[in-house]
Amino acid sequence: MRTKLILLFAGLFGLLNANTNLVEAEKAYDAKNYKLAIEKYETIIQEGYKAPELYYNIANAYFRNKNLGKAIYYYELARKLNPNDEDIRINLGIANSLTTDKIDTKENFFINAVKTNLLSSLSTTAWAWLTIVSFSIAVLLFFLFYYFNKPTLKRVNFVLGCVFFISFIFTYFLGYAALKSKIENKYAIILSMQVNVLNEPNSLANNKFTLHEGTKVRVIENNGDWVLIKLENGNEGWLKLKEVGIL
Repeated sequence: MRTKLILLFAGLFGLLNANTNLVEAEKAYDAKNYKLAIEKYETIIQEGYKAPELYYNIANAYFRNKNLGKAIYYYELARKLNPNDEDIRINLGIANSLTTDKIDTKENFFINAVKTNLLSSLSTTAWAWLTIVSFSIAVLLFFLFYYFNKPTLKRVNFVLGCVFFISFIFTYFLGYAALKSKIENKYAIILSMQVNVLNEPNSLANNKFTLHEGTKVRVIENNGDWVLIKLENGNEGWLKLKEVGIL
């Protein structure tokens, strides 16, 4: 449980009600009253509070309460805010291993996993800062290369300048890819135990295939109370918005 960090944040702003709910949620979790813990955490979230610790705690409560879909949904939200947290990564991996649907991907699995993990290893802001720092250091080193007269210093500055310039190009394209992925790829988690994916946004439409809680899908389009989703294997269909949690 990571309540203390949230309590500190809430306390700074005099959020007495949030503090009270957090304390009660922690007590309920320790007493294995996971339903009450979930209720208290959900109240805080509905009031607009966001923190990776908060999402992590409620995910743990949902997992203990055997609500796999909601657990994965909140683990994903926690990872989105803090992609480098090892506990979040491990617990999300455990929860994902318990999902029913095992969907093949069109892409090579290893390449797709490496690409996804690399792009999500840092936030888009962090990639931007790495790009700026690499470019700044490269410019400084090339300036020193031009300024110094000693051959040894010139060679060292030139080599290091090239290294940081290559680093600048590398981080720039990774940052661009991460930003593009963030904008173009919106994902959701199936929250219901089992859902029928339909061929059109209509309750009377034909069923194309079935999905189960915890499955991660890509959101292609929103249409009122319906969303068009796409799986990694290319299959598409419509689901009711209430059946998924948008990330």
